[in-house]
Amino acid sequence: MNILCADIGTSSLKAAVINEEGNVLAYERKPFLLYRTLHASKEWLPSLQNAMATIFAVNPSLKIDGICISGNGPSLVAPGGETYLWNEETDRTVSYAGTSFFIPRLLSLKKKNPELWEKSETIFSGPEYLIYLLTQKKCTVLPSKRFYDFYWTDDELYSAGFNQYECRKLPDFIFSGNLAGTLDRKSESFLNFEANGVKEGMPVYAGAPDFISALIGTSTLSKGKLCDRAGSSEGINFCTDVKINEKGLRTMPSIIDGLWNVSVLINESGSRFYDFKQKAERENGTEYDFHELVKNCLESRGNNATFEQGKLIMTEAAELVKDAVFLLKNAAGFQETEVVVPDTMVITGGQSANDLWVQYKADITGMKIEVPECADAELMGDAVLAFKGAGLYSSVTEGAEKMCRIRKTFIPQE
Repeated sequence: MNILCADIGTSSLKAAVINEEGNVLAYERKPFLLYRTLHASKEWLPSLQNAMATIFAVNPSLKIDGICISGNGPSLVAPGGETYLWNEETDRTVSYAGTSFFIPRLLSLKKKNPELWEKSETIFSGPEYLIYLLTQKKCTVLPSKRFYDFYWTDDELYSAGFNQYECRKLPDFIFSGNLAGTLDRKSESFLNFEANGVKEGMPVYAGAPDFISALIGTSTLSKGKLCDRAGSSEGINFCTDVKINEKGLRTMPSIIDGLWNVSVLINESGSRFYDFKQKAERENGTEYDFHELVKNCLESRGNNATFEQGKLIMTEAAELVKDAVFLLKNAAGFQETEVVVPDTMVITGGQSANDLWVQYKADITGMKIEVPECADAELMGDAVLAFKGAGLYSSVTEGAEKMCRIRKTFIPQE
């Protein structure tokens, strides 16, 4: 059985075909051009279609049995594709003191763009918009019952000032891994997919918010596991059976009952280097290969100002990771129950595809760093959820343990 997994990132869509053994049979990434605009989500469906076309052109005999979608959040999308991405600044005049990530963004959307708010019959939560385009089914994907407070309840929405009509704009919840719908012939996407052997009625499964999918895809689902999710921004995530509430930490439920995910967020760590790359290309009038640029930056000996600047950005990013791990260890030491933060962590995201960058991070942090077989762990997490939903695995934990493998380990050097 093969699942087409797609993850909507901030600046690109990644897609892969993965089987129940965790083997990545095909992979494709399509960058976005509109991700800093109001129309960001209008690229999502064409990007998925283009990724599929490339995958099937290279692998014409490849068969898929289902689709699973995950993506960034808390993002909001109107039916016309107008998009309020997770990293767009919330209106500072909005007053909200609850735990929901979505309610302040809903309030901001309503205040910033009242005309759009009024005319929109539905407000989708990020990747659920793409699910809707594929299936014509409206839903909001909830990782588990433990996450209601981080999304919304009717009482919380009413308390924030939304009326009954406005609350109905938000689609009903379904849980991650459940069947969201089936590919619908009436959907605008169907004809494009049918050419690639995708049939009407194919199941489309609910993935999860990208950070949840990444934790599943790195099997960070048991006590003592540590994961570095490195993308446009970065998060150091620690799985523990103790709820740790300390300054500088964000503690949320794990998708596994009885466990918690304690994280330190590092904003713009990956996007800083991406912005540097673009700036260097403009100033020097040349296009840099990403891996070659990383190599030049790390091997710079002070004779090139551009490469020195890149190395400084990479060093600062690694130092922030080191500080984040120290913060976690320090907080763990104050708990009544013993909590041990390990000296080994799994890394996922764009950085994990570059061995030089990972080794440099290991050297700076003093951490042993493991790179998974699937560098974009969100995709592997989607596959686990889909196979669990299809009944091949009895639990997310079982699926992750069988499918998530480590490709390479980097040991810190002096």
